[in-house]
Amino acid sequence: MGYFPFFVNLTKLHGVVIGGGSIALEKVTRLLEFECNLTVVATTIKDEIKAYSGEIELVEGEYCENMLDSADYVIAATNITALNERIYRDAKRKGKLINVVDVPEKCDFIFPSVLHRDKLVVGISTSGAGPQVAIRLKKEINEILPDNMEEILDYLAEERIKAKAEIPDPKKRREYLIGLANKLLDEKYEQ
Repeated sequence: MGYFPFFVNLTKLHGVVIGGGSIALEKVTRLLEFECNLTVVATTIKDEIKAYSGEIELVEGEYCENMLDSADYVIAATNITALNERIYRDAKRKGKLINVVDVPEKCDFIFPSVLHRDKLVVGISTSGAGPQVAIRLKKEINEILPDNMEEILDYLAEERIKAKAEIPDPKKRREYLIGLANKLLDEKYEQ
């Protein structure tokens, strides 16, 4: 499969997670880092998921197909294979993006290992071949990043606005911004 790493604004999308156990908790926790709009559906929902009740909608009860109507994406995270299969079929019939946890051939999207430092988001995937490799690479990348990464990005954002106004030639503007970014990042290694 050829997974392309889209970065999507989840605040504008509605996700439905079916499942209320540990796997669902892991997905919910990861998604909430990005201010998403989520509904969790399960007959039994872990207290750790319930703790997010002010941030997400909780539906304690049996899954039914119409629960997917408002969804932009669906995550089947139950421990019941037949139910996950049903959710998959329902989502596909309704034209929804679906992730059946731990069943790559039934996933329109996957969860990469994510390094998230405010504006900086790095997603690392092995397309399911070796998640442990992605986790290790995430840790190694995090270790080499400057501690002041957020300050660097804020400064570059301001400079980008100024450069658009003050440097009309796109090629010169691009060279200036690349040079500035490199200088700021190089300072980490000179200290």
